[in-house]
Amino acid sequence: MVNATTNNVVSFIKKQKQTAYNHGSGYYGEIAIGSPPQKFNVIFDTGSSDLWVVSSQCTSNICKSHQKFDFQASYTYQASEEEDIGDEVRVEYGTGSIQGHVGTDIVSLANNEIVLQDQAIVDAFGISRDFIGSPFHGIFGLGLNGLGSFTKSSPLYAMIDQDLIEEPIFAIYSQHNAGEIDFGSVDKNRYNGEIHYVEAVDTGYWMISMNQVQFGSQTFENRRAIIDSGSTLIIMSSQDAIAYHSQIEGAHSNGDGTWSFPCKAIKQLKPLTILLDDAVLTIPAEKLFLTPMSSSSKKCLSGISGQKMDEDDNTWILGDVFLKQFYTVFDVGNRRLGFATAKEDEKMTDPAYKQVLL
Repeated sequence: MVNATTNNVVSFIKKQKQTAYNHGSGYYGEIAIGSPPQKFNVIFDTGSSDLWVVSSQCTSNICKSHQKFDFQASYTYQASEEEDIGDEVRVEYGTGSIQGHVGTDIVSLANNEIVLQDQAIVDAFGISRDFIGSPFHGIFGLGLNGLGSFTKSSPLYAMIDQDLIEEPIFAIYSQHNAGEIDFGSVDKNRYNGEIHYVEAVDTGYWMISMNQVQFGSQTFENRRAIIDSGSTLIIMSSQDAIAYHSQIEGAHSNGDGTWSFPCKAIKQLKPLTILLDDAVLTIPAEKLFLTPMSSSSKKCLSGISGQKMDEDDNTWILGDVFLKQFYTVFDVGNRRLGFATAKEDEKMTDPAYKQVLL
């Protein structure tokens, strides 16, 4: 817990440290489950609501590199008896899926400052190949109600219901090498200016309406966006991605939805500007790419990708590329999101990015 007397940090913040992997393409933090505690690295995902970890019952090659939860070794674990759940549950993601048993146990996070009692957990005995070799062992959902795969409280709402955080909010601060999640309040040392709030427009996802998005001479009207810490890139329709990359000289599709362009083009890029009802959010060009695709490559991976969508689906996903630029507040009580320009922390920056910009 951060003391109220230090440097304008609001009291009662409970900080969850995060570690970046693949030059900030994703983040994970440590939690503990059971008694005695078993530790796991998990993605804190605002795009889902369930909590799962790889089970000791998973014997496939996909699970070999993962830390596994042994529920039989935890004396506080209870198998689920809910009729609507049954013995097994399947959780689907935009990329990947898992299947497992549902139970409840003690879950601790934020350096043991948050301890959830009787928290629903899926111990996954089956995980798709999308998770092979990943540095995390599960997902901790921070989505709104309505996204969960079963009726028990999600970990986010359990924190609130059990009075474990001061206010029903959390905030994400991400840099290239590390990040933090602030539970219960906001850290004024992590952003510049004021926090601008906008209403969430969906019952499940952390979604906002974007009146207009501008990039160079290209303008996108009336898009919606899901703020998703479980996604790496800014994801839009394939058609929008083509229009976006038409503004970048030398940009080309990689055939899998992602795009690349010459790293030297970054210096000529325009910022991406998002117009909301009560705020203007600007992402500078130097935040709109990932590091070179290899140590010898002069090509950089674009921070924007495309995916097939229905013709009338104008929903974008704003992942970690977006979240690195803004201190983002998720206000559960008022069902709104807040954005302020994030302060850079030199201890959390990646020198590889600055080398590209030289």
